[in-house]
Amino acid sequence: MTQPLGIDRDSYSHDLLVHDTDEELVRATQDFVAEGLDSGGQVLVHSSRERVPLLQDALRPHPRLTWGYDEDLYQSPTTTLFAYQRQLALAPEPTQVWVTGTVPLAQGRAAQAAWSRYESMVNVALGSFAFHALCTYDARSLPGHVVEAARAAHPHQGVGPLRQENPDYETPGDFLANPLAFTPGVPGTAPTADLVLRDLRELHLARSLVAREARSSGLPSEARGDFVSAAHEVLANAFRHGAPPVTLEMWVGQARLTALVTDRGPGLPDTMSGFGYPDRGGSVGLWAARQMCEELVIGTSPDGGCSVLLSTG
Repeated sequence: MTQPLGIDRDSYSHDLLVHDTDEELVRATQDFVAEGLDSGGQVLVHSSRERVPLLQDALRPHPRLTWGYDEDLYQSPTTTLFAYQRQLALAPEPTQVWVTGTVPLAQGRAAQAAWSRYESMVNVALGSFAFHALCTYDARSLPGHVVEAARAAHPHQGVGPLRQENPDYETPGDFLANPLAFTPGVPGTAPTADLVLRDLRELHLARSLVAREARSSGLPSEARGDFVSAAHEVLANAFRHGAPPVTLEMWVGQARLTALVTDRGPGLPDTMSGFGYPDRGGSVGLWAARQMCEELVIGTSPDGGCSVLLSTG
């Protein structure tokens, strides 16, 4: 018989509840919230506007219990992920944060998979904090592939005496290689523009090219500017940690910008680089770049160097 595993309150936990009744959801939420409040931590319960009243009826008010709507808190995977990280990293004193609720069901398979990747990347971005999450998935209404991806993204499942290790869990690096992750790849068309850089002093040429090409998209100026800055950080990183020549390829669509940066260096073994909160005095290039575009995927180029794919979503 599998033994239940309690939550280490001073560490990190990211748990999954797949339920098929409202009663099961309410009981699990009550148990999770009770443990969070008992720990002295801050507790957030969020869900859809239709479901929040159901949970509010089952929970007593408390000064450390707050409520939120998914549409306000979960506007995009990248924004949400790093907002949680900044909240934890910049807190004036270490505080346990307990969060339970639903992850939004986006429209379309690709957008749904972006939130699945978010679930997996939480384990990297927030894994060093006293952050505790119980993510609830309703098996009655969610597509099977969304629930299956959720099972791969959570190290534990269940609540209280039913909490156990999740046998279906995959590390974030492995999950990105899983077809369920729908990890973005290079577009199947020829690049709109490309450039080969042989010296760091040529970096301004690449920045100008990205800015010029981005202007032909239909994206807002802020999104274009963020993408230019993200590409600049990745290109600079290729010279600092890789080796020339550094190649930039870019694809421009009306609602999407994509860039691929490759170098001839030894490659970057840690494909999760840039998710963790940087140490004081440490490198912040990839960490900053990840926040300025919606997708940033690190891989290996055909020549054995590092490849970094960036896109606006």
